[in-house]
Amino acid sequence: MKTQTLQIPIVGNEQITALTWRYIMKRLHLSLLFFCIGIWLPGMPCAQEPEMVDITLDELLNLKISTASKYEQTTREAPASVTIITSEDIDLYGYQTLEEVFKGIRGFYVSNDRNYSYVGVRGFSRPTDYNNRVLLLLNGHPLNENIWGSAGIGTGTPLDLDIVERVEIVRGPGSALYGTYAMFAVVNVITKNGNTTDGLKVAAEMGSYRTRKGSVIFGKEFENGADIFISALGADVQGQDLYYPEFDGPATNQGIAEDLDWNKYYALFGSFKYGGLTLQGYLSSRKKGIPTGPWQVDFNHQNTKTLDELSYINLKYDHKIGADKSIMLRGYVSHYHFKGWYPYDEVPFLEVSHGTWAGSEFQFLWDLRSNNRLIVGAEYQNHFRSHYRTWDAYATYFDRDLPYRVLSFYIQNEYQIAENLSLTVGIRSDHYSRVEGMTTPRGAIVFNPVKSGTLKLLYGEAFRTPNMYELHYTDSSIKPNPTLKSEKVRTTEIVWEQQLSKKLF
Repeated sequence: MKTQTLQIPIVGNEQITALTWRYIMKRLHLSLLFFCIGIWLPGMPCAQEPEMVDITLDELLNLKISTASKYEQTTREAPASVTIITSEDIDLYGYQTLEEVFKGIRGFYVSNDRNYSYVGVRGFSRPTDYNNRVLLLLNGHPLNENIWGSAGIGTGTPLDLDIVERVEIVRGPGSALYGTYAMFAVVNVITKNGNTTDGLKVAAEMGSYRTRKGSVIFGKEFENGADIFISALGADVQGQDLYYPEFDGPATNQGIAEDLDWNKYYALFGSFKYGGLTLQGYLSSRKKGIPTGPWQVDFNHQNTKTLDELSYINLKYDHKIGADKSIMLRGYVSHYHFKGWYPYDEVPFLEVSHGTWAGSEFQFLWDLRSNNRLIVGAEYQNHFRSHYRTWDAYATYFDRDLPYRVLSFYIQNEYQIAENLSLTVGIRSDHYSRVEGMTTPRGAIVFNPVKSGTLKLLYGEAFRTPNMYELHYTDSSIKPNPTLKSEKVRTTEIVWEQQLSKKLF
């Protein structure tokens, strides 16, 4: 898709005129709006090129990440196969969504059915699994919902990549620290802070298929150390008319789906940091037309569409206890809403789901010695709403709310045997109120025989609990299976990471 971009950065302490956010989100006449802003703010630079920062291979290998072990360490030290996509990579390659990011990652591949995007890892991907075997995090907060366990990697979970500092991708089983869904990978999207933004950034795009997109980003760090970061994103894509030979006939518009590939979405993100306290929130909505005529619905019907909405608020507190101990406490509330419209003989078949859950986590980190680090944690989740309903004008086919609870404990120890050799072992136990509990271990040996190379021997186990739909959904052709057990995976890997010379690309 070809786009034209207008960026208007406003830095320093200049006053910021309030923008009509609701108008931007709903109307999206952004080209006219930002053209006017460009005139109203004389002298401000337009179409500014992104500032590129060169990162050497050595610096890249020593970037600090937190996803692999739930505390900061370099990619060399991490007991996993890790890839980091930095904000410089995002600018360089022009990534717009996580779907585009995954297309360039070793061992990942994506597909799209013109409603949702799906990611496969290391050759594993089941059609329409809604990415429930990959755990997706935003600043450490899980984005997988509690009905199907889905995680949106395209516009299903809209995210402005201009606010992303880096994407940490940890391959392999991650349940020893994160529990369910972390079977094939854990992906953690880390956002920027106010101190790295320091002002206001406004952008607008217009592109093919009548695409209109706009974003507003503001960040600032105050003299007292408080840091605030806010972003808003909105888009309206009319899409294209598509031809499907399977439906080529006079009764089905000669196989042409007209005005059905549209996509409308928006997202709001905000964070506030002060000392060890971090408050962040996220709200998104995406409505998408479906042109493919799935599930034998009426082809080329204008009311074939889905709606996905996701929101959460997360409060976290980090506190150091002396030089060798620290604690982390966090609490959160999340909500997910889905609705699908599917017309059959002009009669709409509807499905709706509502998921609401709250949780808390405690983590204690203790450096027992200069070469020995221990973390212990506990997490509790209360999914007090897990509701799914399907119906049409004639009957209600399924309507149940099936709440559940999860209590988890984990422990991990990293021991530096020698300067270039470390051993990491960990285990997690998850107890569910609706299915059997699971215990998942991990182990890793990380060896640096030379300065430019790292050898990792990795062992891990992971699981995915059956979701509410798999356990209980029933209709004329499907029977429930309330005794369904969790999926399990066990892997043993050998990883060699080699830093190449500056002359070899």
